Amino acid sequence: MEAPDLKLEFQKQLKDAEGKITEAEKTLKSLNEYKIKLLGGLETLELLSPKSEGTDGVPEPSTAPPESLTEEGT
Repeated sequence: MEAPDLKLEFQKQLKDAEGKITEAEKTLKSLNEYKIKLLGGLETLELLSPKSEGTDGVPEPSTAPPESLTEEGT
């Protein structure tokens, strides 16, 4: 392939990759929102149910950075 052809191919691949990244970021954001809702539901159930000794049944929050730190391009 000649340099101009390679350049066009790389530009096409770059645009495709950027589209896939954007879609993946949307999916990730949606899954994080779903996770927050599930954790809220677990916390609500814990508040409504009698306490059992030793365990509270609510998982520890993840140690992932806040969403504002993970959404660099948006």
